[in-house]
Amino acid sequence: MPKPITEEHELPGIEAMLAGTLALMTGYGQASQAELDPSYRLRLGLKVIDNLELLVDHPQLSRGFRDLLSSLQTRWQAMSRCTEESAQVADGVDPRMRARAICPLAAPKRLQ
Repeated sequence: MPKPITEEHELPGIEAMLAGTLALMTGYGQASQAELDPSYRLRLGLKVIDNLELLVDHPQLSRGFRDLLSSLQTRWQAMSRCTEESAQVADGVDPRMRARAICPLAAPKRLQ
């Protein structure tokens, strides 16, 4: 009988925080979830921002990596505002179009 797949991993603290943040980002990015429950998506985004704030100050990360995380945090704050605004759009607007119509954010052309 095959061994069941488990999602539990033992990681050092900083890696666990990074893994958890990536998992939250993945959940945030799921379009079907955004349509079903925009407020849940907003809470995911706020948790990502909180995690990035903790990571920005983490002494085990290089200055360059922390600068990258700081830039990501700024971007997530902007996306969070857009998500909040789109969740408040009047009923009758196609949920798939809300975020794009209210706050289109262009992706950066390169990582700095």
